[in-house]
Amino acid sequence: MLTNIVFIFLIAFLLILGGWSFKALISLAQGKPIEVNLKNPLNLKARWPKENKNNK
Repeated sequence: MLTNIVFIFLIAFLLILGGWSFKALISLAQGKPIEVNLKNPLNLKARWPKENKNNK
């Protein structure tokens, strides 16, 4: 049981690290600076629109 949980965290860590590496390689290939955002490592954004209080 504990081994499965450890493997889930290991796989998630490797996927996140691979995503960062892939994103860094793409940025370098395009000549852009590499940006590291620790609060949002995969640069995920909300899909739902923000509510405007000015709606009538």
